[in-house]
Amino acid sequence: MAKEEKKTMQPTTVKRMYKNRVDLPDDVKTKVCEVMNSKLASALDMHTQAKFAHWNVKGMNFYQLHLVFDATAKVIFKQIDPIAERITQLGGVANGTVRMSAANSKIPAYSVESISGPQHLVALADALGVYCKELRDASDKIDDLGDEPTADFFKQLVVEAEEELYFLESHLEAGDVQ
Repeated sequence: MAKEEKKTMQPTTVKRMYKNRVDLPDDVKTKVCEVMNSKLASALDMHTQAKFAHWNVKGMNFYQLHLVFDATAKVIFKQIDPIAERITQLGGVANGTVRMSAANSKIPAYSVESISGPQHLVALADALGVYCKELRDASDKIDDLGDEPTADFFKQLVVEAEEELYFLESHLEAGDVQ
């Protein structure tokens, strides 16, 4: 039985780096890849949370929200592959299995008890707000490490994700002003 248990045990991250000719110090590439792998986990998690809302929303405005949640999922999905490929461009390993993302995502667990449109809107907006903050933090950290192109790449991801956050939050507004 111990042998079977060993087979199912998976590492939550692979920290191997490959040599390449990218003009950054190896320690910078390693640190940047660590930051990006954390965001890769969060992106995978965020995508599945948006799909959960898309699949399970019920009640008033079902169809409109069904489409909004799917659009959010599509935007986040389009971010996953470029994040993973940027990691590998710098010589890292993209830690992108479902188990890896579940173990390393900074996004809070989705409120799976959500049923109605407003419940899903709040749950998804809360998660997406954290995701947007994670992307901003990654951009700042990577910029501090000296990898401006990757920091700029993350800035664009922030713009895309915050637009989706705006769409979700607009459904929650009832004329209140901050």
